[in-house]
Amino acid sequence: MVESRVRVALKGEIDIFTAGEACRPLDAIDGPAVVDLAEVRLLTAAGLAELARVARRVGHRAVVLARPAPHVRRVLDIARFDLLFVIE
Repeated sequence: MVESRVRVALKGEIDIFTAGEACRPLDAIDGPAVVDLAEVRLLTAAGLAELARVARRVGHRAVVLARPAPHVRRVLDIARFDLLFVIE
């Protein structure tokens, strides 16, 4: 049996002013999922907190963070989000 994963895409600038609205699609995640970050231009601590909330809810490494731009990947690496997520 092939595992089905919910797919969610985030986009734009995710900072203290926009994180609540920009990350609302994360609320649909209640199990294994893929979060596409290809269109995220800015990711600050507020966005990291929203992502961490998902990891706490569904389990560490149950969610794949896919296609982050190099500057977003750098933020994820600095925050050690590879411990919470699979990053592709």
